[in-house]
Amino acid sequence: MLGLHSSVQVSHAAPDAFNTAQHGPGLEIGKDKLSLRYVGDGRHDNDVGSIQGNRAVPTQQLLYYFELTVVDQGELGRIAIGFTDKSFKLTRQPGWESGSYGYHGDDGRKFHHSEKGEEYGPQFGTGDTVGACLHFGRQEVFFTKNGTRLKTAFRNVRPLQMYPTVGLHSKNEQVVVNFGGSPFKFDLEGLLAEEREQQAAAVQCMSVAASDAHQIVRSYLLFHGYGATLAAFDAAAGAEGIAQPMCEGDEADPMSATLATRQAVRGAIMAGQLVPAVELLRQQCPGLLGGSAVADEVQLHMSCQQFIELIREAHVMEAMQFAQSVLAGLKPGAAHRDAQLKEVVALIAYEHPEQSPLAHLLQLSQRELVADVVNAAILQVAGQPPAAAAGTAAMDSSSAEVGSSPPQSSLEVLLRQLVATRTALREEHGGGEAFDLREALQPPLP
Repeated sequence: MLGLHSSVQVSHAAPDAFNTAQHGPGLEIGKDKLSLRYVGDGRHDNDVGSIQGNRAVPTQQLLYYFELTVVDQGELGRIAIGFTDKSFKLTRQPGWESGSYGYHGDDGRKFHHSEKGEEYGPQFGTGDTVGACLHFGRQEVFFTKNGTRLKTAFRNVRPLQMYPTVGLHSKNEQVVVNFGGSPFKFDLEGLLAEEREQQAAAVQCMSVAASDAHQIVRSYLLFHGYGATLAAFDAAAGAEGIAQPMCEGDEADPMSATLATRQAVRGAIMAGQLVPAVELLRQQCPGLLGGSAVADEVQLHMSCQQFIELIREAHVMEAMQFAQSVLAGLKPGAAHRDAQLKEVVALIAYEHPEQSPLAHLLQLSQRELVADVVNAAILQVAGQPPAAAAGTAAMDSSSAEVGSSPPQSSLEVLLRQLVATRTALREEHGGGEAFDLREALQPPLP
């Protein structure tokens, strides 16, 4: 993350030195590209020695921070730290121009599109370390002095293509900047931990009715055909007073009406018993065995999984015969279908497929993927209303052929809405941490 020396992961390259190719007048830049000295006259407003970092501030994190230490405040201590956009005039101090924000050492004032500035914080000079932080989540800029956070300086900041910037403007001023190559004086890790604790606390304060939580979990179990788990969940949670979906056999509710079939098919697939699973579909869902795009997708996944199970059991000759008699006869289709067939058939080339690059096909997660595809197809054929998007990647890729989106559980709808909302908020703020659903679902550390 940012220019910081921390455990936060950096998703895009952050500044790590000054851009020595472009800078204002009167600057001597050290060989390390981190130390500066002003040797100009500093008599005019347009002979400021400003310089930006060598890269724009990366926006894929919660915030960006950097520091400078004043080695010598020079004659007047007109040293500034802040952020500026790409078009900023490097003969001016950060904050004097539009698209720039600055904190100045000679008077402790903050500046944005103004040469007068506003009262803000303490002055800083020789021996002081000051920092500048661009907070994407809050759209704010704040500064620090000697490890202490000062109040928020600017709000409603749109951090698009901003650069960390330093300005010097009187003789013999000398500073050294830290873009994160060494620990900061300010406890940035502590701030990040505090921010995440506040976010977690805000989430915990949101009330959710027990009945709503029960129904969300229940709908997930019902949707995916986990009949036995559903019954145990209802028994453990106590279903009194909670409205339940229609019972098994009520044809007005395809999800409940198909529960026994879907549970049996899922169980057979998860046990690697593809032949019994196909027979169940033939008896209970004949519409899934041919004549539609949905049926073609089911046949592809079931056939591929049957081949995988033969390889798993080391029945190589039988697998070769199956590939020639069944897989070779599958309808060619979209790129994802052809790629899937090619990958599955390639398993036969390995003497020890469980140690090959295709070993993931032998894992239980592959069976679960196939079970999810078949489960969604049963519901789709049975008349379950389609949702906004598919529940599995495999069905997503075939939705254009099918002509409608496969159904999904209410829990999956909520998770998709959560990701969409967090993404929209990040775009609105112009940056911030990319939301990682898997990370968000991890249990909190003790």
